[in-house]
Amino acid sequence: MRILLVTNYYEPDQGAASVVLTRLTRKLQQRGHDITVLTSLPNYPQGRILDGYRGRLVLRENRDGIRVIQTWLWATPSPRISRKFLSQISFMLTAGLRGLGIPRPDVLLVEAQPIFTSLAGVFLSTLKAAPYVLDVRDLWPDHILSVGAMTADHPAYRAARWTVDSTYRGAAGIIAVTPLLERAIQGYIGPTDKILQVYSGVDLTRFHPGIDASAFRQKYSLGDNKLISYIGTFGTAYDLGTMLKAAERLADRRDVTFLILGTGSQKDLVQERLASGKLPNVRWVEWVDYSEIPQALAATHTTFWALHNHPLHQGAIGTKLYEAMGSGVPVAGALEGVAAQIIRDSGAGLTVPFEDTDGLAAAIRRLVDDAAFHSECSRRARAYAEQHFDAEQAASKYEAALLDAMRRGR
Repeated sequence: MRILLVTNYYEPDQGAASVVLTRLTRKLQQRGHDITVLTSLPNYPQGRILDGYRGRLVLRENRDGIRVIQTWLWATPSPRISRKFLSQISFMLTAGLRGLGIPRPDVLLVEAQPIFTSLAGVFLSTLKAAPYVLDVRDLWPDHILSVGAMTADHPAYRAARWTVDSTYRGAAGIIAVTPLLERAIQGYIGPTDKILQVYSGVDLTRFHPGIDASAFRQKYSLGDNKLISYIGTFGTAYDLGTMLKAAERLADRRDVTFLILGTGSQKDLVQERLASGKLPNVRWVEWVDYSEIPQALAATHTTFWALHNHPLHQGAIGTKLYEAMGSGVPVAGALEGVAAQIIRDSGAGLTVPFEDTDGLAAAIRRLVDDAAFHSECSRRARAYAEQHFDAEQAASKYEAALLDAMRRGR
């Protein structure tokens, strides 16, 4: 197959979508498929175009035999929705124009979020008379409702809802990365057999128990304490307030250090809480390269996170869960829904309801103090990942979905 991937996120960008899509294209290329990637100049998550890429309108690279075409966008570090929209619209325009010169593919794989990226992909699919598969990792414009930016009866939301549903209906295939996403999409467009639910998974050869973490600890002066780590971006779905309050509950533990490793739209909140002086047991490392994440997890005793209380977040499965389980790192989470069910079914850790600060702190204490329980959670996490979250399985399902879409488009 000749596959055109249209996405806002690809290496050297950091973040979950970039990691998953870069890994996927390599696996598809290894299976003999011809891949072209149409993406933006790298800017995520810092919100600025990386050194070496600035001042370019279009840049073409060859990455492991994959053609990567990067187009300009107006990058911004601002968390304001209006500025993010302007950035996304700028990429939609440059990608749509540059994409006209790409030879006709057999099928397009289009990242559904941001919606403006999706529209660029649909535009190119129409002009090139090639079917497209939507890769849905989040529900938009539902996300706008979850942060209270507007209501469901707002004209802008209704227009966005119609636009997104049109892209669903026009797709030859849809990949939903969680069961809740699949159900939600069917609720919007009606029953259909073109949706395939695929867990993104993890590269089990990179993320596994037994990695030496001593160099990572030394590099970031982390000492010998048990590390309770949050690793990832500070997206609006994550309840950093509850997480930091849970860390404050364990301020008496001299053998424990909370490691916050990431940055994003809630950066100011983290800075403010740390400046209060109530969190002497919290260490913040603003960012590390993705190549260091396996070592970061190897250094981690327990990983933790919390999500805000919203129905939309019950369907979320962060890449951090796959990577932690693949690494055999137990999880403590204040979350509900699909991810919580996976943690319970696998025995990979403990979950408590949304916003339950005391419960989250108690879960962390148990994993820290009960060595036998911690060891069992670690073993079961890895075993479950091997059975359900192997990235090779995900690549096979994507390949099947793309082949099916190509046949449907004939």
